[in-house]
Amino acid sequence: MMQRKRIAGMAAILAAGALLAGCGTQQAVPQSVNWLKVNPATHTATLMLTAGLDSVNGWANFNGYANGQMAVNIPAGYKVTMIMQNNGGIPFEAGVYTVNNHVAFPGSANSVSSLVANSAAGVFPGQSEQFTFVASKPGRYEIENLLDRIDGQTQPQNFGMWDWFNVVSSGTGGVTVQS
Repeated sequence: MMQRKRIAGMAAILAAGALLAGCGTQQAVPQSVNWLKVNPATHTATLMLTAGLDSVNGWANFNGYANGQMAVNIPAGYKVTMIMQNNGGIPFEAGVYTVNNHVAFPGSANSVSSLVANSAAGVFPGQSEQFTFVASKPGRYEIENLLDRIDGQTQPQNFGMWDWFNVVSSGTGGVTVQS
């Protein structure tokens, strides 16, 4: 019952906003963004996500980006602290998952089964959650809200509330976005 209410609530939010397609050109976000701090000296990164930052994608976004528009790039081996603050009107969740909705790294997310089994799961508006993990394997992963998803489909839908989390073999990290 709780899952149906979440789905109905998310559907209402999405109906109120325009869905954005993740097309266009990629551009680097200035290193001065206050929501990603990468420290090459200590091999650490802090990622601050704001769920429901603005009306983009009907409020179902991270830092104003949805549908894969944002890519956070973290060097392999870095210890990452990801903090998600919920500014939206309904419970949201965030984690780093594989494209098959499995937890990407130990400690990087709640498992889908734990979300489905807990009717009180998620971060309520005005609250936050934090994960700390090591981005140990280079690859392309997803920052995703799997709390508000529709199960039973060949491709479960998360209402577009996802972006990329890339673990890169070299470099200093950063963010790129599609306009």
